[in-house]
Amino acid sequence: MMQDLTIPLEEGKLNIRVAVWIEQEDSLLISEFPNGLLSLPGGRVKFGEASNDAAIRELYEETGEQLKDIRLFAIIENFFTLGQAHHEILYVYRGTIPFKETYAGIDYDDQKLYWLSKAEIHKLKPQAFAQLIHKADELGVVHIVHRD
Repeated sequence: MMQDLTIPLEEGKLNIRVAVWIEQEDSLLISEFPNGLLSLPGGRVKFGEASNDAAIRELYEETGEQLKDIRLFAIIENFFTLGQAHHEILYVYRGTIPFKETYAGIDYDDQKLYWLSKAEIHKLKPQAFAQLIHKADELGVVHIVHRD
């Protein structure tokens, strides 16, 4: 089994992650974790796995749906402290899945998925996602360096 690309270092932890931006009208599909944290669906890239494949896998695990029309949307270099210093490289992909009120994938037990109004995007972590709301129609890849 391939291991997640979470690497403990003397200075802290390095994470390589993916997130998926899925819009429906004026809402985004979000994940709420048991600790109350809100984020886009996604997770850690595994060793030897391409980031786009990780996005497809993670979204399938969380929703049971196949991601379509996938394209790289943003790269966020995210620096934060959560018990220890983290340096995270986050690939954000855009894509589509069939609209449902609720989703149930194999990872559904540890999180809830639901639609959140784009007006509430400031509630998501990392907060850099809020900067993407005005970039959704741009072509090309957005690069953000975020320090929390």
